Amino acid sequence: MLEKIIKYAIVGGLGTIVNEGVLLTLKPIIPIAFSLALAIEISILFNFILNDIWTFKDNRNSPLIFRILKFHLSSLVGGVVQYLIVISLIILLVHYGDLTELLFLLFFSTLRMSSIYLAIVNFLGIVGGFIIRFILSIKYVWG
Repeated sequence: MLEKIIKYAIVGGLGTIVNEGVLLTLKPIIPIAFSLALAIEISILFNFILNDIWTFKDNRNSPLIFRILKFHLSSLVGGVVQYLIVISLIILLVHYGDLTELLFLLFFSTLRMSSIYLAIVNFLGIVGGFIIRFILSIKYVWG
């Protein structure tokens, strides 16, 4: 079990780099609500591939399509936790006048937040979803 936890953590660390890279690359191009969702999705796919061929290669007891669907469903919970933490922290850190301005900031404009602050906020969200993702992966996807 310890070996699987270590491998899962390594994959998660690499997925964190992918997640952060995608988010910081897209931040100046598309609104944060969408760039964050894309970063989460791309890192979920990245993590699935590495976990499937390395971490849980001995536990593949169902067809690939079922494993990827189960992984997506289990990762969705952690992804939602990450998304909510990041958006909540952005709301706390960014000054806005009213709800309309906040919604415009999140969904229709690019975020004017320092990349280092956004990377830290996103990392906190990733950590928030990590434990949930691991437990669901062990019990549901490759269990």
